[in-house]
Amino acid sequence: MSFRSPWRHRWYVWAVEAARRLLRPFGRGEDAFIAWLARRQNRRVERHLAQAPARRVLLIMPRCVKKTGCRVDVQHGLGECLACMACPLGDVAQMCRRHDVQALVAFRSHIAFEMARTQKPDVIIASACHDRMVKALRSVPDVPAVLAPLAGMERMCVNATLDLAWLERQVAAAATGRALEDGVAPAALPVGAIAPAAPAP
Repeated sequence: MSFRSPWRHRWYVWAVEAARRLLRPFGRGEDAFIAWLARRQNRRVERHLAQAPARRVLLIMPRCVKKTGCRVDVQHGLGECLACMACPLGDVAQMCRRHDVQALVAFRSHIAFEMARTQKPDVIIASACHDRMVKALRSVPDVPAVLAPLAGMERMCVNATLDLAWLERQVAAAATGRALEDGVAPAALPVGAIAPAAPAP
C-alpha cells in the first residue's frame, strides 16, 4: 500500500516555506510550526503502518553516537555491532533483532535520502534539527517517516544523546502496526533507521 503524503504536492511545499518565512522573525514560532508538521506526519505514518507493518527500517541518527575510530559499515547492517556493544549502535542492533526488523543506519542526510530512494525502506525513524526534518519530508515524500526534533546539542553534533527508549517504542510500533507515540519525542533525542547518516544541518 503506497504512503499518501501532502509533501508530494508542490503547492504544499510552497505553502510550508511561506509559513516558515512569516514565522521566522517571531522567536521559536518557526520551530513550533515544524514540530506541529512532524506530529501530523507521525499520525499519517501511524495510520499507514496499522495497515502495513514495517520489516525494513531506515534509522537516521547523529554521527556522534558511533564510537570514534569505528570503521564498521553500518549502512549495510548492524550485525557487527552486536558483538561489539561499545557504542549505542550495539543497543540499536539488539533492539532491531528483538523486533525482527532489518535496520540500516545513515549519519548524513544526503546519504539517508539516497538510501531511502534506492533501498526502499518500509519506514524511516529519525530525529534531527527542525530544518532537516522539513528536508526529509520534502526529499522522500513517498516513504513513511516518523520524526522527532533533535535537542540538547551544544553545537552541530556535539554532546548529542540517543533516546533508546523512544527509539525502541517507534521500532516496536513500526514492526507490529501498533499506534505510534503521538506527538513529538522527548527533548534530547537523535534519529534513527536504515543506514548511518548524521541528522544535524
